[in-house]
Amino acid sequence: MTPTPHLAALAAAAALLFMLGGLLVAEAGAADNDCAVAQTAFGDCAGYVAGVENKLSPRCCRALADIRDMAPTFVRQRALCACIHKEMVAAGKVVTRRAAALPGRCGVRISFLPTTHNFDCSRIPRAD
Repeated sequence: MTPTPHLAALAAAAALLFMLGGLLVAEAGAADNDCAVAQTAFGDCAGYVAGVENKLSPRCCRALADIRDMAPTFVRQRALCACIHKEMVAAGKVVTRRAAALPGRCGVRISFLPTTHNFDCSRIPRAD
């Protein structure tokens, strides 16, 4: 029996859906990995932001630059903001002025860093 054009088109569509599904799963896995990396990196700033450490470490500033570089789009910025925010809330105390001053003190332009427990990452504007 010879395959009909409909069966060939159906097979091609199924293959395309399978490939797209794999890409979506890979992207979700990458996003989860980026979240864990961002949370770990921000851990270098946690003591300073909580007011436990008086000196800002160079590692914290490098971590901020790394986090910024992980989020080239506003969608990624919102996602990483939410990850870091979750980490901040779990850690407890946040000295707002210290969190807000981090980018300037480190010389790192990063606009999506949460600065308070009630920071709303969904309000990060589109940059494009």
